Amino acid sequence: MVKLIFKLVFFFMIAQVYAQSGTVRIEVQTNVNKFTCSCDEESFVCKEFNTNQKVLKLPVASFSCPKRVIEKDLIELFEAEKYPNISIEIIDYVESNSIISADIKITIKEVEKVYQLQLGETYDSQSFYFTGSQELDLTDYHIEPPVKALGLVKVKPVVDIEFRIPEEFVLN
Repeated sequence: MVKLIFKLVFFFMIAQVYAQSGTVRIEVQTNVNKFTCSCDEESFVCKEFNTNQKVLKLPVASFSCPKRVIEKDLIELFEAEKYPNISIEIIDYVESNSIISADIKITIKEVEKVYQLQLGETYDSQSFYFTGSQELDLTDYHIEPPVKALGLVKVKPVVDIEFRIPEEFVLN
């Protein structure tokens, strides 16, 4: 019984630490299954252009996927040697009646696309986070969805990107 209690307490401590960090996840679907690759806050690089503008850079090579072969495919797909980062920039946001509407610029392989979406906000004991998600069409970024296993596995062109970004990466 003591071991079970210890395991549960340890699990909840780990879950709480994980929940308190920023992360960006990309969910990819194929005709066979789906998987999620994630980049955690330790890998985020924030570049400041001036006091009002920041860009969050996510090293493609820092994304963790369920299998090493998927990580290699992701690096190849996004041409990480030539374009090492995916960038997310909150260009502008407006808060009205507890709803945050934002213009987000996502840059992949030097192709920039601006999306309008609603942001959520979460708090924990130490930080404030912006949360949101957006569907991306890979073909908009000149990425041809791969086909594997002699055509048996086809990646769908639309992926979901979900983020939880600490306030300090967005605002001053």
